[in-house]
Amino acid sequence: MRKRFYVPSYFSVVKRNLRECVFCRRFKSRTISINQSPYRKWRVSPPNVPFRYLFMDFIGPLSVKQQGKKGKIYLLCITCMWSRAVNLIICLDLSVKEFLRAFQIHCFQFGIPEYCISDLGSQLVSASNIIIDYIKDHDTQSYFERNGVQSLKFDQFVKGHSQLGSMVEVCVKLVKRLIYGAIGKNVLEYHDFEFLIQQVIHLVNRRPIAFKEALRDQIGDDIPEPITPENLIHGYDLISVNIIPELHEGRDPDWIPENYSQSKFKQDYNQLQKVRNNLVKLYQEEFIANLIHQAVDVPDRYKPVTHNKISPGDIVLLKENFTKPNDYPMGVVKEIFTNTLGEVTGATILKGKTQELVKRHPSVIIPLLTRKDEIPNNSKVDVQESVVPKDTRVKRQAAIDSSERTRKILEA
Repeated sequence: MRKRFYVPSYFSVVKRNLRECVFCRRFKSRTISINQSPYRKWRVSPPNVPFRYLFMDFIGPLSVKQQGKKGKIYLLCITCMWSRAVNLIICLDLSVKEFLRAFQIHCFQFGIPEYCISDLGSQLVSASNIIIDYIKDHDTQSYFERNGVQSLKFDQFVKGHSQLGSMVEVCVKLVKRLIYGAIGKNVLEYHDFEFLIQQVIHLVNRRPIAFKEALRDQIGDDIPEPITPENLIHGYDLISVNIIPELHEGRDPDWIPENYSQSKFKQDYNQLQKVRNNLVKLYQEEFIANLIHQAVDVPDRYKPVTHNKISPGDIVLLKENFTKPNDYPMGVVKEIFTNTLGEVTGATILKGKTQELVKRHPSVIIPLLTRKDEIPNNSKVDVQESVVPKDTRVKRQAAIDSSERTRKILEA
């Protein structure tokens, strides 16, 4: 075509037609980028009260022995946004009943929270709806007002961006490494496992999260004293020592509990001692050796990006792992969530094939068609309209008169 015709603005015309092609959009469009975390406000400045704002997630399954039989249990990991403290509660399964029981135990220990965030787990969503409906009565709301506590609110971060739950996921990773590294291939009795979980809570909450003085302002070789979640919760560092004789290496060899065989005692002691030594070793390696590692591991983390905003009614594609672009599911945007910058941080989308409502993060949403776009009825392109765009600029009167005289000369 270029040998026989001269097309003005050739590259611009081609790019414009490619942008308007629905099939090209499906294979070449990118997901939406944002410049701000959707939870920046409450993550930066949460209330200065332990476990007033918190993250929740499950850990497991973990194997234990109950009445001589091997079974599975789970842990509810609750992370405080202000103090970064961790609380672990044992659950027998992942049912709604067990979650309500574990959440009630946490409320007994640290009081009722104001804001709870979790993933889209079915038991977490169902339990949150039950709690919200139950505390709507007038007496409970009046009790909250008298004590200066806002009504409990649950929220679930949208699927598709793992960093949204990074605060709780980091603590889950620490707890898993401590438990699995300490136990190894051993399967503890339930009461021994419960004892180990309390020791894990004690060690995790003693991890340094900040220094009382900055390293660059410190004079000398002394390392400044660290701040720990335990110090923020209690106001001081807990003085804890082992008071159970079998946990001490230098125990009295003649001490034997009643109705307890010596072989059984040695077996349990060796197992617990091995677990405890592994636990302390992992604590030293994981927490103390990585204090200086901060937000420098990801390049261009704070580099500004161009944000493409979507609106309800737009047609989008949902990016899925291990799926080809031709097989990405299509959906219609029903609701959007924005941040302080006006950027879309999440959307509720109605899938076209399954007719189910899902919540997704912009990092997995590919804009396809907006409400302003018009799909052409056929694939034919008018060369005259596409190649020679209309000139909409305002012309001077002298230019108009000159064009008219030129037209008359050519006609003559």
